[in-house]
Amino acid sequence: MTALERPRSLSELFSLRRAGVTFVAGGTDWIIRNRGRLSDDAVVADLSLIDEMRGISLDGGYLRIGALETMTSLHRSALVRKYASALADAAYVMGSEQIRNRATVGGNVANSSPAADTPPALAALGAEAVAASAEGKRRVPVEEIVGRNKNNLAEGELIKEFIIPADTERISAFLKVGSRSQVSISRINVAAAVRPQGGLYKEGRLFVGTLGVAARRCAAAEAAMGAPGLEKSLPEALCALAVEAIPGRPTLPYKQSVLRALAQDLCAKLAERRAADE
Repeated sequence: MTALERPRSLSELFSLRRAGVTFVAGGTDWIIRNRGRLSDDAVVADLSLIDEMRGISLDGGYLRIGALETMTSLHRSALVRKYASALADAAYVMGSEQIRNRATVGGNVANSSPAADTPPALAALGAEAVAASAEGKRRVPVEEIVGRNKNNLAEGELIKEFIIPADTERISAFLKVGSRSQVSISRINVAAAVRPQGGLYKEGRLFVGTLGVAARRCAAAEAAMGAPGLEKSLPEALCALAVEAIPGRPTLPYKQSVLRALAQDLCAKLAERRAADE
């Protein structure tokens, strides 16, 4: 019979010392994937009672977000909207309201779906994940966690929280296209974080999701955002990234057409947020 553990702290969790423990947070993807497929000797650890994996706070110039925070709490958080608006955007358009009330940011990253919404937003914001295990903690850039249908965390390691630079001079945004607004899995998404300077955007970080195993950073798009003629050069840069990522795929023309539209929408959204901050 499958064993269920419900630890109330990380120390209690790591003291289990049971091989092959599966960590489950919101369970929105895991339950569907594993329904009726668990072996009798499976061990599942429900993380929902571990308070030290919750919370959204400012700490020494950084925004700390517990891995168990839900999509709903991210979107509603004034701190997230102020310092990490791209993440608030991504949280708001992920799935249905019922899913957003259960799905956690840690689970969305650790699940490592190529179509996940929060990893591109977190990566654009320069976020690091605090990975914890019985051996200790380490900080890992979010873009290095997502692998091919699995995360790159070590055995027995989980995401405790995320750390994001709390930069008041930076603006960010996230956009996606799916089969149905707000309920679909992303067909393509894009996230950017920039520092407005005059009429340009400097120190940009831009990631595109669903073009491969993990979100891809687009250096050409970042360069375009720091030069005049953004409305023309940004779509070109994103379309070139698609050619590089999925050459010859039947979906390439569709993805390029979507990226052109998202590039224009991203320009408009960043301009709107820049004006709101002035």
